[in-house]
Amino acid sequence: MKKFFALAVLLAVGPLAAGTAASLDENRFGLYYDQAATIDEIDIAANSQQVLYLVLINPVNSGGSVTYVSGFECAIRPASGDFLLGVTFPLDALNLTGSAEEMVVGFSQGLPVTAGGGTTLAMVSVLTMGNNPEGYYLQPVSGASIPNSLVYLDSGGSERQLVSALPVSGSHDLPVFTFGDFSVEEGKNWGGVKSLYR
Repeated sequence: MKKFFALAVLLAVGPLAAGTAASLDENRFGLYYDQAATIDEIDIAANSQQVLYLVLINPVNSGGSVTYVSGFECAIRPASGDFLLGVTFPLDALNLTGSAEEMVVGFSQGLPVTAGGGTTLAMVSVLTMGNNPEGYYLQPVSGASIPNSLVYLDSGGSERQLVSALPVSGSHDLPVFTFGDFSVEEGKNWGGVKSLYR
């Protein structure tokens, strides 16, 4: 309840490619290599520093499309061996936890949702050990304002409203981003296995 109150009191636009947000479900958080929310898997050099974008896609509430977001709650769990180095925000913001791993954030003003139906909530700097099929997960923060949920604060109407959200994967137990092109690798491996029996 304290976090709800703090988030409600606290007051990036990252352009989304046309049609990107419309093709996904409502009220989803994603982690991407680009602000257009199109790259969720990429082959990358080991021991390199990268920037990932935390994007809110298709925010809606009972009154329809959300136009402004005042804050959010989200935990990022990186792949083993990777480290979250820091986080920045598209507007002045207060992160009550002070960490990139568990963010409870309030923006100084409403963050507009783009016409494409999404907005960049945060830019997360990571140190990656390279390709790892384990991937990155988005999960609720401990003591979430809405239990077992990612949360954002809609401030576009006359009242601020906390809204529940899910990762783009549909589950807190499924990764949303991966360093490595494992869909291609799996295809290659399967082709190699089949060739053994020809």
